Amino acid sequence: MYVEITNFNIYKKKWDIESETVIKPGLASIQKALKKLGNPQNKHRVIHVAGTNGKGSTIAFLSALAKEHGLTYGSFNSPSIVDVHDQIQLNGQNVTEQQMDEAFRKMQAAEISGMLTDFELLTVVAFLVFEQIQLDFVFIETGMGGRWDSTNVMDQSIAVIPSISIDHTNFLGDTIEQISWHKAGIIKPNSKLIIGALPEGAKHIVQEVASEQNARILELGKNFSVQENTYTFGKITYNDLQPQMLGKHQLSNMALAITALIESDVPLKESIVQQAVKKASLLGRMERVEEDIYFDGAHNEASIDALVETIKDVFPNKNVHFVVGILKDKDYIYMLRKLEGVATSFQFVDFHHERALPANILYSHSQHSEKCITKDINKIHFKNKDNSDITIVTGSLYFLTEIRAKIVNW
Repeated sequence: MYVEITNFNIYKKKWDIESETVIKPGLASIQKALKKLGNPQNKHRVIHVAGTNGKGSTIAFLSALAKEHGLTYGSFNSPSIVDVHDQIQLNGQNVTEQQMDEAFRKMQAAEISGMLTDFELLTVVAFLVFEQIQLDFVFIETGMGGRWDSTNVMDQSIAVIPSISIDHTNFLGDTIEQISWHKAGIIKPNSKLIIGALPEGAKHIVQEVASEQNARILELGKNFSVQENTYTFGKITYNDLQPQMLGKHQLSNMALAITALIESDVPLKESIVQQAVKKASLLGRMERVEEDIYFDGAHNEASIDALVETIKDVFPNKNVHFVVGILKDKDYIYMLRKLEGVATSFQFVDFHHERALPANILYSHSQHSEKCITKDINKIHFKNKDNSDITIVTGSLYFLTEIRAKIVNW
C-alpha cells in the first residue's frame, strides 16, 4: 500500500535521500536511523495519541490549551491536509522550508538514505524539526495502529487513546481485540494512559497491556468526566466549556486533552481553558469552509456514526446534501446506509487518489432516490437553494484535500 505525502519528494530529491513508498510496520529501521541522529525523539515531553477516531481533534485541543497557557509545543499529524508542511507544526505554524532543509541536512550527514519508508522518514524529520528549538511539549499522532507505528519510538510519553473501532483491518487485524493490541502498544513502562469510552473488548485488552507496563489508567466517565459542558477531575472543575468543533464527541476529546495536560503537571486556569476550547479547530472535522458548506473526513464506521449524530443534533431541520468520495478499502456500504438516513441528496465524485472508489460503484449501491455522479472534480454542483440547505463533503481526507485545492474556483 502506498500513501503519497504531498510535496515530500521535493525535499528527498533536493537532498538526495531515498525512501520506500510503502508501509512497513515495525520499528527496527527507524530506531537505527534515530540512533545515528542522536535520538532526537527523547529530547522533549511527549503526549502520544493513538486510536481509530479523535486523534487529530484531541491534538487540536492539546495545542489550543498549550498555546493559550503560554506553552511552546510541536505537533505531528497524519495525513496532510494540503501538503507535507501542515503535518509538522511549531506553536501552531506549519514547518517552514528552511526548517525542513535543516532536518534533511542532518539526515544526509548521518547517511540514512535508503534505510526508511516515506512515513518513517517524515517521522524522523518531525523529531529533527522539534529538536531545533526548545519546546515544552510535543504532541504526536500515530500514523496507523500504534505498537509498530514509526511514531512509537520515544522512551517515555503519556499515552492517549480516544476511541477504538474497526479500521485498517489489512494491517491491524479484523477484530476489536487485535486492533486494540496494536493501539495499546504506545503505552510506555511506568507511565500514564488516558482513555475515552472504549468498547468492552477493547478496554479489556488495553487494561491488560497497561497492567503489563505498570501504567496508570485514567478513564473518561470513571476518573474524570464531562457533562453539560462541565469538566470534572477530582477537586478540579471547569465550567462553561463551549468547543467550536461540532459534535458531542468533541467534548470527550476535549476532556482527554485537559486530563493529559493536568497529568503532565500543567497548572491550567479555568478562564484560559474556556478560551482555548473555543479556539481549538481542525481542518476536515465538521470544518465550515463556506457559509453552508462543511468538510468532514469521516471514513470509517465510528466516524460516520459521529457525523450522523452531529447532523441530527446540530442541523435537525436542514436539508443535507452530501458530496462523497471514498477509498475502495473502506466499508462504503455501511457508510452509505448511515448517511442515507439523514441525506436529502448525494453527489458521488471521482477523484484522483490511486485507491479512490469509482463514483459509479457508490451510485449503484446507494438506495437513495436523489443521487448523481460527477466525473470531474472541477464540476461539483452545490444545491444550496436557501438557508435551510447545507452541503457536507465527506468520505475521505484525501478527497477533501483534492477538493480544497479547488475551492477558490467554486
